[in-house]
Amino acid sequence: MRRAGHWKVWLALGAAASSAACVVPSLGANAASSAPTAQSRSYVAQFDTLWTRFDEVYPSFAYKQVDWRAQRATYRARAQRARSQDELIAVLVDMLTPLRDLHVWLVDPRGQVVPTFRPAALANFERARWESAMRDASYLAHNRDFGEGTVGGYAYLYIGSWKEPINQEALDLALSRMREAPGLIIDVRNNAGGTDQTALAFASRFTTRAFTASYVEIRMDSLVKDIEMPLARTIGPRGSWQYTRPVVVLSGRGGFSATESFVAAMRTLPQVTVVGDTTGGASGNPATFPLGNGWRFTVPRWLEFGPDKRPIEGRGVAPHLAMTWDPANYDSARDPLIDAAVGLLGERNGVYRIAPASAHEARDDNR
Repeated sequence: MRRAGHWKVWLALGAAASSAACVVPSLGANAASSAPTAQSRSYVAQFDTLWTRFDEVYPSFAYKQVDWRAQRATYRARAQRARSQDELIAVLVDMLTPLRDLHVWLVDPRGQVVPTFRPAALANFERARWESAMRDASYLAHNRDFGEGTVGGYAYLYIGSWKEPINQEALDLALSRMREAPGLIIDVRNNAGGTDQTALAFASRFTTRAFTASYVEIRMDSLVKDIEMPLARTIGPRGSWQYTRPVVVLSGRGGFSATESFVAAMRTLPQVTVVGDTTGGASGNPATFPLGNGWRFTVPRWLEFGPDKRPIEGRGVAPHLAMTWDPANYDSARDPLIDAAVGLLGERNGVYRIAPASAHEARDDNR
């Protein structure tokens, strides 16, 4: 491996691992606004800036079956006819929408997010129902997105984000309090992502061996010829002890990005069962770039694959045990997925409580 190629890969992956942009934003997210340049660039120059950056960085044109040069030919003429910044943004959104990529968005000067793709998938998490279920769980909320409790005699850990202050130290401390629990439920159904490094570091607390958690493919300098893609991301045991008792991970369509890396890694471990729905299918690890006139845009920098080398982007990570979300037929103060997890842990521990009949095994089907 040539030294130049070695440093290009690890600098890219280092930036990706520490990026705070690896989270799908809510539409009302506030980001730090960029001050407009002294002399605003023309609309066509902004178009060229965005198109060129995607052409250099975006790894998934072939996978998404999008002819990027054809997009330029179609939409550049529209950008030339734009008479306002809003008209230009509409052109850019139309050009980017066929990518169907949740990690592609624009940010206006006030920090408001303009998405280019909105999925229509049903989420399997209702906060009001979940909060009612937690009243019987001795639930301790560390913050809105992180807390712990006990359900049915088993430890329960809710992780709604992988962003600060939910870091490696906080997760390790929570796990230490659950060390003697006969089973553990980890709920990441509506975790939209955060720091990939934190998610995989937590997954490493559940394995006794090193293994490939996922693979990533990034765009390389054309002069680098001796680096094979995709690159393996390997994790191994971390800490003085590992939790090897039965674990249920609750997943769903609201889980994106770093959460998908976490679920893909966890579902390979022998003591772990993933229950719920397939994750959202957006794991691009984006970076943010200036557009002009105070606007910014994001570009995903990698295409991630699970340990089986199947792409996560656009298809998600499937559960072992798929459950239809039909809460209308369930007590409003109960969460059917948490109850199913308790039943499953009972089976794993020899109590023989049975999960609801609406569940069906899909353990070998990583759709």
